[in-house]
Parts: sequence; structure tokens; C-alpha cells
Amino acid sequence: MQLKFTKEEDFRQERDFGAKIGAAFEFIGAHWRPLGKCLTYFVIPAALLMGLAMGVSQNQLLGATPTDAVGSAKRMQDFSNQFSSPYYWLGILSSVISSILLGATVYGYVLVRMALPPEQEVTPRLVGEQISRFALRMFLSTLAMGILIALGCLLLVIPGIYLAIGLSFVWAIQVLENITVSQAISRSIYLVKGYWWSTFGLLFIMSIILGLVAAIFQVPYMLSIVAKVLHWSFVSSDVLMVASSMLASVGQMLLYSMLYVALLFQYFNLVEKKEGLGMRNLVASLGSGRAPVAYNSTFRPDDEGEY
Repeated sequence: MQLKFTKEEDFRQERDFGAKIGAAFEFIGAHWRPLGKCLTYFVIPAALLMGLAMGVSQNQLLGATPTDAVGSAKRMQDFSNQFSSPYYWLGILSSVISSILLGATVYGYVLVRMALPPEQEVTPRLVGEQISRFALRMFLSTLAMGILIALGCLLLVIPGIYLAIGLSFVWAIQVLENITVSQAISRSIYLVKGYWWSTFGLLFIMSIILGLVAAIFQVPYMLSIVAKVLHWSFVSSDVLMVASSMLASVGQMLLYSMLYVALLFQYFNLVEKKEGLGMRNLVASLGSGRAPVAYNSTFRPDDEGEY
């Protein structure tokens, strides 16, 4: 069975709202095995570290749950002390790293997929080469975007919301177009201009869909938190809380790879709308294919050949 989305022209197409969501699910359905292998190599270890750190940090916060006034005051102090916990900041850092690795893996996979012949499978080694090329640049762009969005939020919040959507293609542009951070930021805003609401709508709908599914992975974690608060000794194990936090983190990262894929198809859609790059490539390729071969040069024009 021939895989879908193996050639560049399969990606560079204009798609309506429903087609972009459908294409994201089709892509995952067609490439879940090789892409999943890449995610296992590069994303899941960081996601496990994030879950471990967050689980330990939360366990420290809920370790003692006294109900008297003195205990309540201590709880408030413990809550404030959580921000000085190394596990808390390790969880934040590993969360950022996990997200960057997820974006670099998904977009690096697509970049390699478009460059290879359709019959050749994408391997983790090839994707790893792209991650090593772009991960640091994506980290720098993340810092730059964070500063811009924070400054925008200071200006009555609305500019920050606009920039959060306007900068949603920066990682894809960095990988697929191999340009600098400042160029990627400018180009992302250019592509979103005039299509802000459609980009926002795609992110909103996909976030709702994936959030509902991700809630399944959150159930054991939420149960362990409730058990800690209510002193249910039979399910309030520290190990259970940490393990369920790690499960929730891995599940979230795997599911949210679809969000990056949906953004990818929106990126290709806007490039086609504004620049028609895929159409120009298709027109340029006309006539450049292999010439037909005459398998039997003795046939005359009126011969019908052999059946």
C-alpha cells in the first residue's frame, strides 16, 4: 500500500478548514510508525523527565496535608517555597525542551520526507540530523517570541494574543525554509496577515479535540492528587503520583504532535494562497519527466502491438 504525503506536492496545496484537519489525521495515520519511532528517540525521554520533575514537585507540595490553622499556614508557605524547588524549575525547563524537540522532530521529519524518494522510509538518524541543525535556533526563537508576546500582553493584552497566533509558524519556517530567527518571525507574521482568524480557529478546534483526548492520560494523575488531599492511603502512593505524572506528560506530547502537523498544513496552505509555490514547482516540472521508451522499435504507427 502506497503511503500518502510522500512528495512535496502532497503538502503544498491550498486546503479549506476541514481539509486541513482531515489532512493532519491522515498524515498521522499514514506515518505513525516511522514518525512514532522518531518521537520515541527524541521526545519521549524529555517528556519522561518533565513528568518526573513535575510529579516530584507536586508530591512535595502535597506531602503533608494538615487541617488545622498552623498546618494551613504551613501549606501556604510550602506553596510559595515550591517556586524555589529545583524540581519545579527542572520541570519547566524540560517542558520547554520537550516542546522544542517535538516541533523539531515533526518538522524535521516532514523536511526529510519531502526530500527522499517516496519508497524510502524516514529513519531516526536522518531526522536527528535535522534536529541537531535547528534545535538551538528554535530555542533562540522561543526566547524571542516569549519576549515579544510578553511585551504585547503588557500593551492591553490584545497585541500579545495577536502575536501569539501570528508567530505560530516560526518553528515550521525555520526548519522548512532554513532562515534566521528574525526572518522567520517576520515571515510568520506576513503569512498570518489576513488569515489570523482562520489560524486561530484551527488552533482552537485542534486544541479542544486533543485536550479532550489528553484528559484520558490525566485521569490517573488527578486521582493521585485527590488521594493525597483526602488521605486515601490505598491510592496515595508517592510512586503512583510520579508515575502518573510521567504517563500524562508522554501522552500529552504524543497527542500534541498532531497540533504541529495541523499548523504545518496551515503553513503550506497560506504559502500557496500568497505565493503559489507548489503550483509554480508543478508548472516548472512539466516536460522534465523521463521520455517514453519504445520497447519494440519494429512497430509501425498503425501496429496495435501484442496482447
